[in-house]
Amino acid sequence: MNVVEKIATNKKKIIAKQKKYKPLNNIRKEATDYISTKNEEFLFEKKIKENNTTKLIAEFKPASPSQGKISNLTPEEIIPLYESNPVDMISVLTEESYFKSNITNFQKARKITTKPLLRKDFVIDKYMLYESALNDANCVLLINGVCPDIEEYLNITKNLGLNAIIECHSLEDIEEVVDLNPKIIGINNRNLSTLEVDLDTTKELREYVPNYLISESGVQNVEDAALLKSYGADAILIGTSILKGKNKDNIKDYLTQISQTLKK
Repeated sequence: MNVVEKIATNKKKIIAKQKKYKPLNNIRKEATDYISTKNEEFLFEKKIKENNTTKLIAEFKPASPSQGKISNLTPEEIIPLYESNPVDMISVLTEESYFKSNITNFQKARKITTKPLLRKDFVIDKYMLYESALNDANCVLLINGVCPDIEEYLNITKNLGLNAIIECHSLEDIEEVVDLNPKIIGINNRNLSTLEVDLDTTKELREYVPNYLISESGVQNVEDAALLKSYGADAILIGTSILKGKNKDNIKDYLTQISQTLKK
């Protein structure tokens, strides 16, 4: 059993417990009723479209399977930096076992920022989509090969006014979803089986992405960000290199350098 399979197995147990407290039909009704009171929809897509520049998605990520512990900084410390600095969108990990985060961290982030917010997790149950809507997410991550039914889940997110990033790792992944005409595809430069990174994955797959492309994983420095921009990424998601080994001043400087590079 690889890391992804372990994460999915653990996530199923967590969702099963949540359903005992609040069944699927209940949370579906709550989310549908709540969304009907809101006017803002598809904010991730709208932000990507702005100004024809490559966007920066900065991530809150305490740990990862490949890096172990990344940072001790809390959402209360990190998210204000993302809010007040040149960051276009924000991603918050909510996976418990390997990324050491949770939905509470997402809730904290939402109270702090007005920027479009991605809930990043291993979505294995539609329950998580309704939960995301109730917590004012603007976007969710649907990983091809992990999400049980991309088409059904994509339709649910559309009905909730949420964008979905369909994460792909290969041409085969893209071919499986391209007929759905997904607005945003995320190309993960990290192989989820081996955890190895190859930034050229974005370059090799760009021509097959029908609409917007977000390049995920593997940015270690400003030069890497510039490279992914040159490959045609519409947005770049960066977490570890923002947070690992940096204090708040370092983070501010790094965000500015990345942003300036992407806006050139």
